[in-house]
Amino acid sequence: MSIPLDRLYSLIENITINTNGECAVIYHFWPNGSKNINDLTFRPTYTSFFDRTTKPIVWCHDQEPLQYEFYQENLRVCQNTFVDIQRSLGIDIPPTNLNYFKNIFKKNILVHSEKRSLNVDKYSNDNELIPVYYWSHALIARDWFRYGEHENFEKDANQKLFLIYNRAWTGTREYRLKFSDLLIENGLVDHCKTFCNPTENREHYQTHRFKNPIWRPAHILENHFPPSLAEACASADFITEDYRSTEIEIVLETLFDDQRLHLTEKSLRPIACKQPFILATTHGSLQYLREYGFQTYDSVWDETYDTIQDPYQRMQAIIHLMLEITARSPNQRCKDARRIQHIADYNHKHFFSKDFADMVAGELRTNMKKAFDQIKQDPGFEAWQDRWKCFLQFPQVQDFLDTNKNSALPTRQQYEQVLEFIGQHPKTIANANKI
Repeated sequence: MSIPLDRLYSLIENITINTNGECAVIYHFWPNGSKNINDLTFRPTYTSFFDRTTKPIVWCHDQEPLQYEFYQENLRVCQNTFVDIQRSLGIDIPPTNLNYFKNIFKKNILVHSEKRSLNVDKYSNDNELIPVYYWSHALIARDWFRYGEHENFEKDANQKLFLIYNRAWTGTREYRLKFSDLLIENGLVDHCKTFCNPTENREHYQTHRFKNPIWRPAHILENHFPPSLAEACASADFITEDYRSTEIEIVLETLFDDQRLHLTEKSLRPIACKQPFILATTHGSLQYLREYGFQTYDSVWDETYDTIQDPYQRMQAIIHLMLEITARSPNQRCKDARRIQHIADYNHKHFFSKDFADMVAGELRTNMKKAFDQIKQDPGFEAWQDRWKCFLQFPQVQDFLDTNKNSALPTRQQYEQVLEFIGQHPKTIANANKI
C-alpha cells in the first residue's frame, strides 16, 4: 500500500509560511518510519546551501517516539570535500544529535508527537532546538482510514469478543509477548481474534535478550496463536471483516513500558471503524483522547487501568477487565451494546469532522508560531559570523570557496550571499511580522 506521507510535510511547509512569513527548510525521514539518521533529509523545495543556511530549519521526528540517547551515539557524519578540509584544519562543527546542519540561527525547530517526555526535555535543555508538539498520527489516520467514514461495520452473528492485532514485538513492543502469555494463562485465547509471531528479524523470542525481563513469556506462544501474515504497513489500513466479526479491540500501542504519551494511528483505527476499545499503552492515554474531544467507555466498564503507572500492574488490570467482560450475562451484554453503540457513533463522527481536523492542525499552527517567535527574538547570527571569520583565516578554505564548482557545496559567492542576508535580515524579520 502506497502512503503519500509527503503531503503531511507539504502541510507543515504551508504552516511555516503562514506562521513565519516565509517557508522553512523541512527535514524528515525518508523512507517514512526509518530510524537511520542518514535518512533524515531535506525536502526538495529548498536544496541550495544558501537556502539551507539562511532559512530556519524544521527537523520532523513526528511519526516515531523520540530517541535522544540513540542519536547521541548514532550521529550523522557528513562526507564531502568541504567538511574534510575543515576537519583537517581542526575547525569543523561536529553534528549534535538530530541537529546535524548548523545554520545562521542560534536555534531551530524539532517537530515531535509526544507528551510527558524526558526526551523532549533533553532536546530543549541542549538549547539548540525548540520542541513543537502536535498529534501527527491524527492527521495521518484521517487520511489512511478515510474510507471508514462510508464503510458498513454491522456485526456478524458469530463473533469473537476481542480483536487484538499483534505483529511486531522488538524494541518498545516487548510487552506484547507477555500480554499474549497472559491471554493463555487466563483462558482468554478462545475469546480473541489475535496472532503472535514467534520470530522477528529472524530472531526467536526465546533467544531474545529482553530490555525488561518481566516481559519474557512462560508459555510456548506458537502452540496457541497463529502467526501474523500482516506486513509492516498493515496499520495504515483496516480490514472490515475483522471489525464485523469482533466486538472490542484491544489496542497494543507502540509504547507501554514507558512514561510518555504517544498515541499512533493504532488507537484511532477502532474509532474510524466504530469499534469500542481498550488501550494497552502508557498511563493517562484515555484522558489524552478525551482532551481531543473523544468519549471513552467508563460508563460501560472500569477504565481505571489507564491510571496505573506501573506497566505490569496496568497489564494485569487490562487482563482482569477482559475476564470481567467475558463473564457478563447475555442480558448485560445487550444493555452494554446500546451504550457502546452511542459512544462509538459519536467518536466516529468526531474523528471525521472538520472540527477535529481543525483542532489538530490549529494546535500545530499555534505551537509553530510560538517557536518562530522565539527564533526571531534571538536569532544568534553572531555565532555563525564568528565561525566563518575563523574559517577564512585558512588559505585552504579560501581556495576551496573560490574554486569549488560542485553545486552541492558552498562557494565564495554563496558565502557572500549569506553575509549580505545577515545584514538585511532584521528588515526581513520586520517585514515578515507584518504578513
